[in-house]
Amino acid sequence: MRFHCWLMRFMHCLMMMYYWFMRFMHCLMMMYYWFMRFMHCLMRMYYWLMRFMHWLMMMYYWLMRFHYWIMRFMHWLMRMYYWFMRFMHCLMMMYYWFMRFMHCFMMMYCWFMRFMHCLMMMYYWFMRFMHCFMMMYCWFMRFMHWLVMMYYWFMRFMYCLMMMYYWLMRFMHCLMMMYYWFMRFMHCPLMMFYWFMRFMHCLMMMYYWLMRFMHCLLMMYYWLMRFMHWLMMMYYWLMRFMHWLMMMYYWLMRFHYWIMRFMHWLMRMYYWFMRFMHCLMMMYYWFMRFMHCLMRMYYWLMRFMHRLMMMYYWFMRFMHWLMMMYYWFMRFMH
Repeated sequence: MRFHCWLMRFMHCLMMMYYWFMRFMHCLMMMYYWFMRFMHCLMRMYYWLMRFMHWLMMMYYWLMRFHYWIMRFMHWLMRMYYWFMRFMHCLMMMYYWFMRFMHCFMMMYCWFMRFMHCLMMMYYWFMRFMHCFMMMYCWFMRFMHWLVMMYYWFMRFMYCLMMMYYWLMRFMHCLMMMYYWFMRFMHCPLMMFYWFMRFMHCLMMMYYWLMRFMHCLLMMYYWLMRFMHWLMMMYYWLMRFMHWLMMMYYWLMRFHYWIMRFMHWLMRMYYWFMRFMHCLMMMYYWFMRFMHCLMRMYYWLMRFMHRLMMMYYWFMRFMHWLMMMYYWFMRFMH
């Protein structure tokens, strides 16, 4: 069993040597594989470069071959351009003299408009002067109307006073009649109540109609103010909204060109930055693949060397065991 153990150890070392050698060979082949892929890329580059050079030479060849006819065609094009320019020159001269004529015509119109403007200004300032006259008349009439109204309400007030005096006299007359009839027929108390009620009714009716009239005036003023306030608010918010729209359009138009230039510059910066970053990442990627192959080679080589040393170690132990067996056997036999 002890011999079997050493034999298994020795066989295991052999198989491990084979295993690690295969892994080392696999790293070599992978290096060869990736090297072939790289060479294939180089050859394809060379192939397309040759195709491109061939195309350039063919272009040059056909250019030389048809040079004469190309020159004749270009000469015909230049003559066409020459006669077309002569024709366009005629058109532009026509346009030029027509514009000179129109300029004279517009100058006539300009001075005519200036003259008409002077006439209209004369009319305008005359109307303003007349408006001042009429306003003077208007406010004078309003002042006179106020005087007449003062006189009118003063007469009404005096009339009320006189009516009060009148009814008071009647009431007093009733009192006296009361005494008279009370003395004679006991009928005067009724008359006194009657005339007093008529007098009080006049007072209350005066107050009642005055209040109704004042209420109508105040309501007219109140609803007129509400309506005018609503109109002004409508106009105010309309103006604010229109001003906001025009400001938006104005700033958009003003900075449209620079906004576009700035956006275009940003996109170009982004494009070249991405191209640069892509190059950096590709360099890093291929460098990492190359380093990975180197490190795997080193790893499998270390494992392979370790197995070799283990084989040597267990082989020495096995030989030592054989010699010890021989040694003790000799001693025993001796």
